Amino acid sequence: MNIEERIHNSLAEEIQKTVDYDVLCDVMVRFGWTVVEVKYFSGDGDTLHRWVDVMKWVDANCTGQHKEHLGKWLFEIEKDATMFSLRWA
Repeated sequence: MNIEERIHNSLAEEIQKTVDYDVLCDVMVRFGWTVVEVKYFSGDGDTLHRWVDVMKWVDANCTGQHKEHLGKWLFEIEKDATMFSLRWA
């Protein structure tokens, strides 16, 4: 496999992960979960929030299940989503 095929396959996999996660979010929202989006970088590429800092905060402060993909967070408990929004969004 040449470099172009590797890049193509890598991009295709990332697109598929994003589509799958978006579908998961749509389904879970119907069951009461909440979606909150956070930007890790500004439009000019400056870091707004480091992913590791956000993840540490979520692990320390949220009581329900949660998932994340590319800044799109999915929370089982509305209170967790509200606290997260107040801190990071």
